[in-house]
Formats: sequence, structure tokens, C-alpha cells
Amino acid sequence: MSKTIAIVGATGAQGGSVARAFLKLDGWKVRAITRNTGSDNAKKLASEGAEVVSANTDDEASLVKAFEGATAVFAVTNFWEHLFTGSSPAESGEKEAEQAKKLARAASHTSSLEHYVWSTLPSAKGATNGKFPVPHLDYKAEVDEWIRSDLPDLHAKTTYLVLGFYPNNFVNFPNLKPFELPASWGKWVQILPTSPKAVIPVSGDINVTPGLWTRQIITNPELTKGQYVDIAPETLSFGEMLKIYGEVTGRQTAFIQTSVEDFTGVWGAPGKELADQFVFGEQFTDGWGSASTLSKEDLGIKDDEWPGFRQTLESFKDQL
Repeated sequence: MSKTIAIVGATGAQGGSVARAFLKLDGWKVRAITRNTGSDNAKKLASEGAEVVSANTDDEASLVKAFEGATAVFAVTNFWEHLFTGSSPAESGEKEAEQAKKLARAASHTSSLEHYVWSTLPSAKGATNGKFPVPHLDYKAEVDEWIRSDLPDLHAKTTYLVLGFYPNNFVNFPNLKPFELPASWGKWVQILPTSPKAVIPVSGDINVTPGLWTRQIITNPELTKGQYVDIAPETLSFGEMLKIYGEVTGRQTAFIQTSVEDFTGVWGAPGKELADQFVFGEQFTDGWGSASTLSKEDLGIKDDEWPGFRQTLESFKDQL
């Protein structure tokens, strides 16, 4: 008898990756959860064999209904959706955390549930003793703590999936994307509030790796339940990433380090949020995982299964 995975945000990047992975996996059915079942992405998932259902992360009752009969749930929330529509970083984090709690409570009421995969991030505030708070990291991490303390039975079924920096950010985030500088004889510059030597965990193609990692998490439950899993197959500096960008595109590149204040002055609240993350990253150089975080080797993921930074940029070179 087939099992069902209910995927929150199935028409988005992370959820879509998970949906595609499980549509290919024998013995599993995909229930794609989305606010808009009439979107092009929803229709495409339906044509590929997914059951598409409507639910909203602001409506706990709709989530309870959408999770009915599911063996596994993949849950993700979107801090940036709130930030880009006018909420402050703190307000965005609070809204995201409330949505995440509704997801977790709905999952805890699902009697058929065997595995809950929650897409989260590390606590910058916790790692730096409160010196370098980063709302889009911290509020997710606070939900981790809440699940452990308030929903211990769900925690026992939960894998906490920690994501790093995606190559796709070079396209999806205008404030990260290199641009051609006028009167520079063809130089493409990237202006960021961090050192080019600062390193960050890199997670490969967002359209591939969340699904691959989630597949291995759910098919290895004795190893992964109650544990953290890190999607960080590479660690690169910002300078190294820009160098690879130049090699892929054939462009001359230059990295320009600016201040947090100036970056925020140009990009507003989203710029400040990214800048705070970069400041945290420079202070917390050991990466986002810990000694107890499960790696791709633990999960049996082979190097030829995931596209790295260079390969991912090459796959959408025409968008760079």
C-alpha cells in the first residue's frame, strides 16, 4: 500500500523539489499543498500525478484537513514573503513563527503521521549569546525549541532540515546579483556588506537538493528522527563564488565590500536582514551545523547526485 507525503509550499522552490523527488519514488503518493490550486505550478504537479489540495498556513483547520492520512509531512514557511510586503523583520519573524506553529500543531493532530520534516535555520542569537540576532534565522530556530518543549511527541517524529546559501540566490535576490558597472570596461561587480574571504555553507540547486535530502531523511527514519540534517555539501567564500560566476559567464568580476549601513541604505529592510546574516557568518565561522548534525555521507547521498555551485550556475547561465 502506498504512503502519502503532504508537502507544504509544493508550488515553491523547496516544496517543489520535494514533490518532484517523491513523484519518482516507488511506494509514495504526493499530496501537494498550496494556497492556489489553479496556479500553473499546481496544474503542472497535478499533471505529473500529484494530488493537489488547498490549505493556508494562516488557517490551522485547513492544514489539519490537508494532512489527514499522511504518513509524512514536509513543512516550510516563508519569512521573506512577509518582509517584502511591508512587515518589519521582527513582525515578519513573528508571523512566520505563528504559521510554523500552526503547521506543527496540525501535524501533531495527524494520527497517521510517522515523520515530520521541518525546514529550519540555526539560531544566530543563540550561537553568539545574543550579540548578532538575525530574525530570519532566529524565529525559525525558536520554533525548533517550541516543538521540543511543547510537542514532544511530534519532536520524536521530526527531522530538522537546515539549509544554507543557494546558487539560485544569484538570480532570485537582486541585492546579491552581480551587475555590469557603467564605464568600467565590462566589469561585473558584486557589492556586499561582508568580506570576500567570509565563508558560508552552500546547498546546491534549491530545485534539487531539498528533495534529495528529504527523500533520504524519510527513507532512513531510524537514523533521522529527532535529529538535525544539514544541506551543506560545499563551503565557499563569497570571493570564490564570484570567481566561479565569472568563469561560468566569461565576465570580468570585482567584489566590493561595503558597510552594513550603506547596504541597508540602498536595499532597506531586506538589505539589513541579509547584512545581519553576513555579520553573523563572519563571527560564527564554524558553519551552521554542529557535531551532531547528520551529513550527506550519513544519509548515503553520493556526490554525483547533487549539482554543486558551479553546475547550478551553468544550468541557468542565461539568467545570470
